[in-house]
Amino acid sequence: MSRSDLYGMRRCACGNLRRTTRSITQFYDQLLQPSGLRITQFSLLLNISLHGNISVGELGAILLMDQTTVTRNIEILRKQGYINMTKEDDDARKKSISITENGARKLVEAKPLWEQAQSRIEQGLGSERYHDFLKTLKDVAQIVQ
Repeated sequence: MSRSDLYGMRRCACGNLRRTTRSITQFYDQLLQPSGLRITQFSLLLNISLHGNISVGELGAILLMDQTTVTRNIEILRKQGYINMTKEDDDARKKSISITENGARKLVEAKPLWEQAQSRIEQGLGSERYHDFLKTLKDVAQIVQ
């Protein structure tokens, strides 16, 4: 394989997206640091709050996260008192996750920090480019499904 072929592979959509998502994750984590949450935990708390009682599998499906990653982060949130886990009545093997008052307060505390990060990205791109960016991400996700 030629050097030119190798350099051409640097246009890989997956590699470029992974590099960008790592950078964005580090950026959000840094700005959320005063809240004690990482962006993954913030997103989990937000979605638990939005969906009420939800299972690990359902939460993973919504966030496109594997069950192991969800479970590991859910356990951290549970130990911190931000969520409750209860066995579902119809199937004792399934656990239902809900946000606690402490978790809701943590979400409120972290929201301005998240808004700061979000605003910097939206303002940096501009409104039109940001909306085009979101549309492009959605289009790519549909192409690969």
